[in-house]
Amino acid sequence: MPRKMEITVRMGCRVDCRYCPQKHTLSRYYKDDPKRETVMTLENYKKFIDKIPVDVNILFSGMCEPFLNDRCIDMVEYAFKKGHDVDMYTTLVGMSMDDYRKLREMKIHYFVLHVADKDMNAKIPVNAEYLDKLNAVIEDHISKKFPITTVSVHGDFHPQIAEMMKKIPDVPVLREIYDRAGNLEDKEGVTITVDKPKMGKLACSKCHGHALDVNYLLPDGSVLICPMDWGLDNIIGNLNTQSYEEIAEGEKKQAFRKRMQSDGVGDEDLLCRHCHEAKPLSEYKMEVFKENTKNTLRRMIKGKPKA
Repeated sequence: MPRKMEITVRMGCRVDCRYCPQKHTLSRYYKDDPKRETVMTLENYKKFIDKIPVDVNILFSGMCEPFLNDRCIDMVEYAFKKGHDVDMYTTLVGMSMDDYRKLREMKIHYFVLHVADKDMNAKIPVNAEYLDKLNAVIEDHISKKFPITTVSVHGDFHPQIAEMMKKIPDVPVLREIYDRAGNLEDKEGVTITVDKPKMGKLACSKCHGHALDVNYLLPDGSVLICPMDWGLDNIIGNLNTQSYEEIAEGEKKQAFRKRMQSDGVGDEDLLCRHCHEAKPLSEYKMEVFKENTKNTLRRMIKGKPKA
């Protein structure tokens, strides 16, 4: 599985999904410095990307709709030019049709489309501009010009897009909502939650066991251990002053990994012990073994000459 860097290109999202702990995150982000960078500039972004190895996937998502940074499309283009695979999670809010036409020319590795729901759990304005963009993306998926990997919706589809969504029955729909490893206060309607701290040795199904190589970049260059750390409790470095390798192999990541491999007694506040992605180490190893066995069999069958 590839390493990833998930990028938040600005702090403060006007989509303000009900299941997104925006207030909690912003209070933590500005707690010690009210003037901390809100928007990632294109200049700083390029400096950060230049430090990240090209085998690390760049995921535009983070704690804010990426297109609420007006240089987002330029950032995407730069990552492609550097040789990165690029993933994206977007609501289309802030994206212009010109942005979309440029995006369509790029081969997005993994594209998740978060659409409007009938209860407005995500504050996506369902207006003519939004409907035009959504229709363009759907039609391009149908014609295989711009494939949609997954659709995300917080409930049922908004009535104005329900018929439109029926055109793409081949696209998986993600409806599950989780509590961001305990950072979400309003848990009504949340389908995945961890009520009690998970004890024992743990591994992460999202961050590749103990590799912890799916990290999170904030506008000021701070790097978080994990995309679930909406409380900003586990900053492991900063790309302004460190190399990617220094952060990836640094003491803070090593200390976090050690905590994952403890029995958990006296360490119940560890992020992973409240996260649905964390699994008992033995269970994770078994899942990896089964997946590796399946992949080996597929390769053997594929390479076997026909009778």
